[in-house]
Amino acid sequence: MTLTIPKAELTGVFLESLAYGVYLMVFNQCVTVLRKRSSRPSFYLQGTAVSLFVLVTMHLVIDILRNMIAFTSDEATPNFPLYYYGLYDTWENVFKSGTYVAVTVVSDAFILYRSFIVWGRSYLITTIPFMLFLADIAIGIFWVYTLSLVLPGENVFADALSVRVKTFYSITLAMNVICTTLIAYKIWRIQRAVAPFAKGNENDLSRVVAIIVESGSVYSAVLVVMIATYTSGSPAMFIFLNSISPVIGIVFSSVIVRVGMGVSHGDSYHAKGTISSIRHRITARSSTRPTESLYPGSNHCPFPEGG
Repeated sequence: MTLTIPKAELTGVFLESLAYGVYLMVFNQCVTVLRKRSSRPSFYLQGTAVSLFVLVTMHLVIDILRNMIAFTSDEATPNFPLYYYGLYDTWENVFKSGTYVAVTVVSDAFILYRSFIVWGRSYLITTIPFMLFLADIAIGIFWVYTLSLVLPGENVFADALSVRVKTFYSITLAMNVICTTLIAYKIWRIQRAVAPFAKGNENDLSRVVAIIVESGSVYSAVLVVMIATYTSGSPAMFIFLNSISPVIGIVFSSVIVRVGMGVSHGDSYHAKGTISSIRHRITARSSTRPTESLYPGSNHCPFPEGG
């Protein structure tokens, strides 16, 4: 069965709805965790969580509206869904794209700040990702503006819009890969540093899962698939484009949950959070409280919470 754009759009919204259901559960946990740490409010965690929820919800609503218009507004016209989805300058499509760009910007800002925090508030480490972040905002705005100028019948995979879209995805991917690598490497170093002091409390699988979740590497993997399908000109791109917003919400809300619970490795709010200082705190704590757990899950977590 040939995959057409209407089929891809419909499938994408279906998967988006399923992913949104999972996202609601993660977001509920996120809200619960953030409420419990109300004595130490973190505006970047709260702001990211609320912003993502509003934007992801708006993206789903506009996608459902577009499907309803495509398949029910003009049933008398042959292949009207194909015609409608080919109108890229409609307000629904422009609004949807603007919402997706906003979701991307919020998530990029979060992972950039996470890198900044995990690396002890180092401006030098985050210089290149920050420049890519600014470029991403500019290209995203240019993409939405160009979309409003696309004429009916133009090929979205071949015209000038394609250049903007590919550039936007590429810059987003580059920034996320850099930040993901920085966070994953830092967490890995911390895990190695504290391993002799907490042997047997955490297995290798849980360490790997922690790195994958906290670095946001799943998002980078989805971006790779997005770029591959778009570059190939496959309508499958619309499946991933529609469903990626709640996936972003799931990935980064999961990170917020871990940070909010204080089980995120290597975060620091008031201190530099270097490996030597973390090792020193663990050593001091183990000497004064030998029976307490050294890993997240106890009431005395050695890793300070991210701000």
